[in-house]
Formats: sequence, structure tokens, C-alpha cells
Amino acid sequence: MDGSNTIDPTGFIKSRGLKFPKDGTYLTGKVRGLLRAGDYERDLTAAALKATREGDTVLDLGCGLGFVSGMIAKRRNIKEIHGFDGNATLLTYAEAMLATNGIDNVTLTPGVLGKRKSSVPFYVRAPFAASSLTPIEGEEAEEVKVEMQNIKTVLSAVKPTVIICDIEGGEAELLDGVTLKDVRQVVVKLHPGPIGLAGVRTVFDAMSKAGLAYDPRLSAGRIVGFVAAADPA
Repeated sequence: MDGSNTIDPTGFIKSRGLKFPKDGTYLTGKVRGLLRAGDYERDLTAAALKATREGDTVLDLGCGLGFVSGMIAKRRNIKEIHGFDGNATLLTYAEAMLATNGIDNVTLTPGVLGKRKSSVPFYVRAPFAASSLTPIEGEEAEEVKVEMQNIKTVLSAVKPTVIICDIEGGEAELLDGVTLKDVRQVVVKLHPGPIGLAGVRTVFDAMSKAGLAYDPRLSAGRIVGFVAAADPA
């Protein structure tokens, strides 16, 4: 499925100051309704905006439509944003959206992060937000091969000060044992269904070991924020 063939360059949906080109693949009725109401990824976006400061470098994992990256880029004087998503055609749409809004400090890369560099199966689903690395028994999904980059290599190259993570159940495994040098804030959207309570605990334990503490200022429901323990703010 090539999302670029369905983008209407003459029509837009406006949401919280961003323009989203009309599209027959990703902007389904539900997504259009959430965008128009200003409710699309509201809690995650609120946490991301609270977490970011002028001059930050942001790593946006599971960036999807590019909504959170676009909102941060528009409302904060960010140095740069690096977004990753396993759905390459979805990123085609996200790139068109960012270009439509004149945003040029966001770099989108198809693929996922993990413990080692490899090629792995990724399951593309409808709705697109449910796509993930995890197969679901008995479910029809498009299986595609995606590049997995080593998370340590990416962290070393990007040097993020803020990480936003919404990766549909991959958060526990990805963050476990990771070193977060120079990272001030992490915002994670938890997916208790796939990872269970043990996975939720793994996320909290991983952040504690990395020197970050739970930040109630960013947290609401499944959105949990963490701040470097040494940060005075």
C-alpha cells in the first residue's frame, strides 16, 4: 500500500495549528474526527510539549502521522527531531504533512530500534496505530521486513535530550538496560495489554537504572513521564 498515491495536495484538515493533507489511506473517519476535535494524541502531545525546551534534540519513536513531532516543532524552538516508525508508507504521509506546514527540522527514518542491528518482521495493521513488531495469532496483518537499528548507535549519533516513545508494546524490551546519557526527559505511552504489568514494571525499573525518576508533571493515564534525577526543574 503506497500512501503517497492517496494524498490530496489541495485539501486539508486543520488540527491545533497543523494542516493535514486529506488522504484515503490513513485519515480514516475516526482519525479525521479526532483531528478536527483537537483530540488526536492529546495526552501524549501535552506531555511532549511539557517535556521539551528551547534547543532540545528530540527522538520520537513510533512517530506515526508525525502529529507529535509536528506539534513540538511548531510550538517549541527545537534544534531537531528524529522520528522512527516501522511503517514506511505512513512516513511518506508524515513527510508530506510536515512539508505542508513548512517544518524542516524533522528527519523521519523508516525502521525500528532494538538491541542489535538486523532485519525484522513488522506487522502493518488497520488502524495503522496498532502496527507493531508483535504478531497476533489468528489476525490478518501485512508482514513486512524492516531495518532494526541498534539503539545504542542511534542514541550516540542523535544525542537526544528528550525521548518520546509510543511503540505499541515494544517499550519494555527496548528501554530495558539502555543507557540514557544526556537525556533529560522521557515520555512513554504504555501498552499494558501487550506487555502486562511485568512489562510496566520493567519500564519503570529501566528508567530508574538510567538515572531518571517518575515525573508526575508529564503523566496522565497510560502516558508516563520521567525526568533526570539531577535536573533542577
